[in-house]
Amino acid sequence: MLKKYLIFVFILSLPFSLKAQNYTASFIKSVRIATSSSSDETTNIFQLGQSIYLTFDDLEADQKEYYYTIEHCNYNWVPSNLNKSEYLEGYDEFELQNFENSFNTLQNFTHYTLRFPNENTRIKISGNYLITLLNSDDQICIQRRIVLFEPITTVSAKVIRDRDLTNIDQKQVVQFSIYHPNLTINNPSNEIKTVVLQNNDWNFIKTDLHPQFYKKDEIVYNYNEASSFYGGNEFLNFDTKNRNGNHISIFRTELQDIYHHYIVPTPPRTKAPYTYFPDINGNYIVRTLNSADPILEADYSFVHLSLEATNALIDKDIYVYGAFNNFEVEENNRLVFNEASNMLEATLLLKQGFYNYSFITYNKEDKLDKHLISGSHFFTENNYTILVYYTPFGQRVGKVIGCATINSKN
Repeated sequence: MLKKYLIFVFILSLPFSLKAQNYTASFIKSVRIATSSSSDETTNIFQLGQSIYLTFDDLEADQKEYYYTIEHCNYNWVPSNLNKSEYLEGYDEFELQNFENSFNTLQNFTHYTLRFPNENTRIKISGNYLITLLNSDDQICIQRRIVLFEPITTVSAKVIRDRDLTNIDQKQVVQFSIYHPNLTINNPSNEIKTVVLQNNDWNFIKTDLHPQFYKKDEIVYNYNEASSFYGGNEFLNFDTKNRNGNHISIFRTELQDIYHHYIVPTPPRTKAPYTYFPDINGNYIVRTLNSADPILEADYSFVHLSLEATNALIDKDIYVYGAFNNFEVEENNRLVFNEASNMLEATLLLKQGFYNYSFITYNKEDKLDKHLISGSHFFTENNYTILVYYTPFGQRVGKVIGCATINSKN
């Protein structure tokens, strides 16, 4: 009961936002959610019944006792009033039993793995869920949101240019249709809700789109402005798989207590023409050339990133942005102006691997802007995911009845 109370207090102590439901303690790194413990592709959207692995490294390396809880949430990510027996088979609040210690690394850590479903817990219904990991002192160490869907409908989508001429070269518009031949939907406008995400980043979503047209077994969403996104720019990258620093983006490597990698300074790309180079849309892959096991033998290093300072940027709140920290804006990934180098700089402690990142600004209106520094182009390659939520009239519990991901290049 104490754990439930603490989780509730934690959520209410912050203004409702993604930050209130995505939390990572400072000594926790490399949190990944995927379909296998060694998968390179992280996601938080899964088909109901699919295996889900949550893995992370504890840099204090002291083999803590961690426990997990699972909370069902509604469409707006507010905890629902369902009893756990309505959405769980078995129980949660069990201790994590699967952990291993690092070896051959300068930075010691303990690697933990949590799998769903497991012998104690199975999630029974589709929907939004908040996964919380607590230590033995009932302190929240990790919170993540996941979505479970059922393939009841089919979603067809495309990406087109913005019809507004002022945005035609900057924005991408997602248009889609929901096909439901095996499901009767009496009132789509009230019973269907949708979410459109860019690059699996919940900071950049479109919600509450109402259907524009109804056809036989088809619901059509052919919006322009309401479903438009700034295309942004291709993500920057660096690769620390070789801890000695042999990569085009690294100009210096030092060995102190652990390795330090200094990344080539980046100029703002706002006015630069669009140049295509492949990226992994903000994701990261843990890998190493220095040992056989990237999970336990990939080491941590301090990665020093810098952005060329201009008068327009010095007073901005700018952050290094990517899936490496779940697309969060936090103090430890904020850029700080260095007057001696005339650079905006940040230092991140990251596990060896290939990383995508970008620079993003955060303003007083709690808005993130990813194109002020990087620019925005229609031609940028992005992934878009459409989620379909269905709550029949008079029912307490809804479902996620469809999911589709498309690529702007296709």
